[in-house]
Amino acid sequence: MPARLLQELTGLAARTEGLDWFAARMQGLPRLDIAPRRLPVCGKISALRQNETQNGPAPSSSTQDAVEALIDAIPSLHWQQTYTEADGFSRAWLDNYGWVNLISPEGLYQSHEMRLSIGYWGAGQHYDEHSHAPEETYLILAGQARFHSEGRPARDAGPGDTIHHAPHQKHAIGMVPGPLLAAAFWRGEDLLKKSDLGTRT
Repeated sequence: MPARLLQELTGLAARTEGLDWFAARMQGLPRLDIAPRRLPVCGKISALRQNETQNGPAPSSSTQDAVEALIDAIPSLHWQQTYTEADGFSRAWLDNYGWVNLISPEGLYQSHEMRLSIGYWGAGQHYDEHSHAPEETYLILAGQARFHSEGRPARDAGPGDTIHHAPHQKHAIGMVPGPLLAAAFWRGEDLLKKSDLGTRT
């Protein structure tokens, strides 16, 4: 099932302006043997299935197939969290957050020149200002959020929209109204390094 997810995201990237570089490099990657891991957030992602829209916002027609493929692949994926309560995040926040590394140097599919992660954040959550060395493009799969990017006005984005960040450009996300399911395409140095959150208050 992860193979279908990779196929759907490759096709979506090929049809999305600014993601053709990634689409050209998402096929023929070696698959690593990574044990599946489930988090509380997996049930919330499953509720995004098209026939369960009463539980949350549906994807758009352009992203629906990728979301369906993700939901079907959930049991085969290793779900993770970058942050913990020690980073200042509450247990309630963490229970509504999670991501999976589909492609990376240590991802289910291995690449040393790119990273593709899929993340979920619950409605009303705020992802504090952070930055990282790789260039990043978010592709929204489902839900809606407000992106705050250094040097630009805040922007509301929904399914099919992209948000680009240059290396080390500070940015934050408010899940308004949320929730948010997004694919994050990274390229550059330090693909596995934890983002710099700065000082949390």
